[in-house]
Amino acid sequence: MTKTTFLEVYQKNIAPKLEKIDLFLKTEPEHLNIHTTASLLYISEEEVNEIMKREKISSINPATFFMIMYHGSSELCKLLKREWERKSPVEYSIEDISYIYNLPPHKVYSAVDTLGIENITSETIYELFSCIHLDILQ
Repeated sequence: MTKTTFLEVYQKNIAPKLEKIDLFLKTEPEHLNIHTTASLLYISEEEVNEIMKREKISSINPATFFMIMYHGSSELCKLLKREWERKSPVEYSIEDISYIYNLPPHKVYSAVDTLGIENITSETIYELFSCIHLDILQ
């Protein structure tokens, strides 16, 4: 077991994927297709096709990309779906952070207590992540 913080996990495993999607949608939206969508969302091309068929999506554009993401099975898709379900609030509750990032509530409570913060916002969330300690199996 290795000790780490959720901030390290977020910076290594989540943020680069989100940045890649953001950059692609801003610079190359015309290149959205089944292959690139599957690659960006870490799901199979078969899954993209199944979602498109089930949701009656005839082509992929930035709007339908997010529909596919919402229904995708990857951990990234699930995380973003959970965030959308919480409606991306200006302030997050401890329960929001626990739910969105699939973190044990007691670890989020402990981090909030350690920091002595009253509000979890986009300005404080990374500091919060740095106080959430995790054991990672190698």
